[in-house]
Amino acid sequence: AVAVPKGAVEHEGVLRRKKEDHKRFEDPYKTVCVCRLQGGVLRVRLSQNGEVAGEEERFDLRQWRLLPRSDKPDRFSLTRGMTDNPDDANVITFKAENKTEGSKWTDQIK
Repeated sequence: AVAVPKGAVEHEGVLRRKKEDHKRFEDPYKTVCVCRLQGGVLRVRLSQNGEVAGEEERFDLRQWRLLPRSDKPDRFSLTRGMTDNPDDANVITFKAENKTEGSKWTDQIK
């Protein structure tokens, strides 16, 4: 488990997290998360009907690498480990509300 980060919050906002095993006609980005970048850790909590719910997930950016999308600037992924298996939980993809917000996230994470 990643320790609770200390220090100032560098960036925070709402991101949509991609569901990797989505159904054919299901929106893969329907999971809304409240995200906070703090002390080199991306902190992610689910948001349901505007309320923060569930456990916080923490992604230590010393272990996760940023994969920006030049074709879709509103999206980015975090990846860790070397694996060719797309089913592994080693890639997480997020979608911001727009390109500007997506760029803010990727600039802060780099």
